Amino acid sequence: MTDLLHPPETPPGALARWRLGEGFLIRAAGRPADTVAALRSPLACAWAAEVMAAEEHRDRQGERLRGALEEAIARAPGDHRVALINLRRDVFNARRPRPATLGRAEPGLDAAVRELLDAWLAALDTLESALDRGPRALAEDTARAREHARAELADDELRSAVLLQSQVLERTMDRYLDPDRRFDKSARHLERTLLELLYRASLKTSPFSTLTSVGLGRFRDGAPGALPRPADLRKRATVRLNVAVLARLAAVVQADPRLRSDFRVTLAPGADTDGERMRYVRRRTTAGADPDAVVALDTVHEDLFFLPGGPVLRDVAGLTRDVSPTLRELSTALAAAHGEPDTAGTDRLLGHLLRLGFLIVPDLQVDLRSDDPAASFAAALAAQEPEPLREAARALERAREQVAAYSRTPARERARVLARVRAHVAECFAAVDADPALTPRTLLYEDTVFRGADADRAAFERALLGDLASLADLLAAFDLNLPRRLTAKGFFVARYGRGGRCDDVTRFCHEFQRDFFDPYLQRSMRRRAFDEGNNHVPQENWFRSAEIAALDRARQAIGTHVGELLARARPGTEEIRLGDDFTDLVRALLPPSTSTAQPWSFLVQVSAGADGEPGRAVVNQAYAGLTLMFSRFAHSLADQGAPDLVRRVLRGYAPDGAVLAELHGGYETTNLNIHPAVTDYEIVCPGDHSDRPADEQIPLSDLFLVHDADADRVRLVSRRLGREVVPVYLGYLMPMALPEVQQALLCFSPSGMARPDLWAGTGIPVPERGVTAYPRLVLGDLVLQRRMWKMHAADFPRRDPGRGDADFFLRVRRWRRDLGLPERVFAQIDNAAAGGGAAESEEPVQEEGGTRRSAGRKPLPVDFASWHSIQLLEQMVLAASSRIVLTEAFPDTDGLWLRDEHDRPHVSELLIELYDTGRDRHVR
Repeated sequence: MTDLLHPPETPPGALARWRLGEGFLIRAAGRPADTVAALRSPLACAWAAEVMAAEEHRDRQGERLRGALEEAIARAPGDHRVALINLRRDVFNARRPRPATLGRAEPGLDAAVRELLDAWLAALDTLESALDRGPRALAEDTARAREHARAELADDELRSAVLLQSQVLERTMDRYLDPDRRFDKSARHLERTLLELLYRASLKTSPFSTLTSVGLGRFRDGAPGALPRPADLRKRATVRLNVAVLARLAAVVQADPRLRSDFRVTLAPGADTDGERMRYVRRRTTAGADPDAVVALDTVHEDLFFLPGGPVLRDVAGLTRDVSPTLRELSTALAAAHGEPDTAGTDRLLGHLLRLGFLIVPDLQVDLRSDDPAASFAAALAAQEPEPLREAARALERAREQVAAYSRTPARERARVLARVRAHVAECFAAVDADPALTPRTLLYEDTVFRGADADRAAFERALLGDLASLADLLAAFDLNLPRRLTAKGFFVARYGRGGRCDDVTRFCHEFQRDFFDPYLQRSMRRRAFDEGNNHVPQENWFRSAEIAALDRARQAIGTHVGELLARARPGTEEIRLGDDFTDLVRALLPPSTSTAQPWSFLVQVSAGADGEPGRAVVNQAYAGLTLMFSRFAHSLADQGAPDLVRRVLRGYAPDGAVLAELHGGYETTNLNIHPAVTDYEIVCPGDHSDRPADEQIPLSDLFLVHDADADRVRLVSRRLGREVVPVYLGYLMPMALPEVQQALLCFSPSGMARPDLWAGTGIPVPERGVTAYPRLVLGDLVLQRRMWKMHAADFPRRDPGRGDADFFLRVRRWRRDLGLPERVFAQIDNAAAGGGAAESEEPVQEEGGTRRSAGRKPLPVDFASWHSIQLLEQMVLAASSRIVLTEAFPDTDGLWLRDEHDRPHVSELLIELYDTGRDRHVR
């Protein structure tokens, strides 16, 4: 079994297999970490410590007195015994006796007992005197913290972020910032909202607006140290209009016969005859339905669609397959070819074909590879004859001018700029008689970057690469996408046989989705990965895949091994180290690689070590590599060389003889898919329009699928290129949020996502009540899981309605001490499956416009030394219907290495990529 005290050595095989990627990102919290230190309550903490010490002194005196009273009771005659028993009961309950009780007991007390009684009563007096000082201490701390909070919340950068998250909240900020306003219930609610934002801005990295900024770095020989040291963290903003405005405006124009007639149209990619029918993939977009959502993400679906054939439809296909006539020209040609006296009927037909997606309008497609998609869209509108389109273009240009001015505008004036943007967007929709409700609530997206710095490759490798390589070797056991990829291979082999080939990729995607993938996903999303006893439940292995069975065995062995370590650990153990026997066990059980090599990217927090070297590191997340996590910021980091870096990395990591080809992702309604063209090729899916040169486009119709029996994997191959094509998606939406065709294609792509929860599946269930502590889990010197405590919401202290804030503060401080909790933790509502493990399911998460769709899962920074922070935790607990998970703040604020130009520490993460050395081609 693993030695709990000594770290294992990194297996040489793991280190040889993996190398660091060329670049990395630094993600820095928007506010210095010490911003919230001044929100602590030092007087109240000292008072609570004094009270708890007085309680301990009272209890020690009481214990001595009770022992003496028991002896006195044994000696006392019957008429004194009852009085002594009543006095002992009062002492046991730490309750001051009534004078009558003391008077009746007095005759039964000798001098020694009287002395103990006096000492105990004096201890009560000391405690009561201390308790009386609590409200004043807490009030002084609260007033001081509130004054500091107001000063911090008046910061321009913070106010700018608040504006993009909630214009209502930004408008009400001044009510809180004004110390002369009455502090009522509404003000307290506003204070909690703003302070929660301030805590997150100081102690978390969430990439939106000014609350988190990013910088680009590179690993190179001879850099100053193993950790990058930016000269400053001054931010530069990139602000863009929400592309949902453009997509919704395009839908309105396309649906209006008056406005669309002079736009050029083309046949949907892949549309073709199928017997007597016309077959194509229909893409449907539905606007987000929740009017109150900060981000109303439109939904996109794709399905194989058939239209009845006939001469008119064949003519439509023939006239638009290789050329792009205007709708007016197409309608006129159709009417003439079929003897129609006018174009009324053909106009209606073409309108239906546009609505059904059989025809697409390239000029109304949003160019997500542009640094400013609104510019080309406005130009396309302005080039049309109808005056409403030109007016819409002029209004859109006015909106663009305001967007360009936004980042240069002082914070307190930005609300007016944003209002003008909204007014101009409203003018766009009004010009084309669109429903005003189509205007998205979130109009602007802001990313901020700073000038990064490089890190010494050799020094960083010595410090961290070995442990990260060992973890990368094990991540297949936790990869949520790998079972889907293996299942897709099983489906293909079952349908076409070993070594089989499918020449119709569109039909395969449709049949795979309809016949298998949809029910498979529905069942897997309902699946509980762990049973009531916290034992691993094997996945449904639809095609009896040996690889999926191996993944289940590996996952079960991990839980058993960790459970045994926990059972061996002494009570109060803070840390368990996983050794060579653990990594060897998992490696031996995992299936051999059967698909395109899987690179990994890690979000890692590194603590400050001695002499500026990296200390211990913590892995926060693991995702697919291939620069996926860089893409959102590539335009913003263009001056730091990000696009060229991404292109070089992708070109150099394509499998031998293969090319990487990007998928658009199907969504033109979210800024999360905006980034430069970084691959040599692009797969043009149904509903897409590409402006790239024709030789860089790979239509879906050019592809076929074949099972490589020797490698036992399915390859996607281009007929024109004669080469394997590896699809990659570089947007920020989770793969399961993409349209159906893209989901199917990504089953043949290295698109991993791992959420290692090593406490899940240990066979040790989490009790319904009480607080369960889990030690830190460490692989080598890499922290895989921080110390944590799980509890039901009812286990948190509750306020006594008859007592004040100081009493509740004291109860929470006492509760924290009794459980041995650190002073600072992160709290989160546990949405995991019963049994203690994080649910192994995938939830689409988008971070846009200052919010996340899964905001309830965001950890809340908690400082038990701060009364304000305790109140935020209380509100979370009151809103929770399930367990609460507390996780240690590790590294804590005293272990931060990143500092700004004022030498103030910042919470940070490094985004690091690892690549399989066996796949390197060294193409530059």
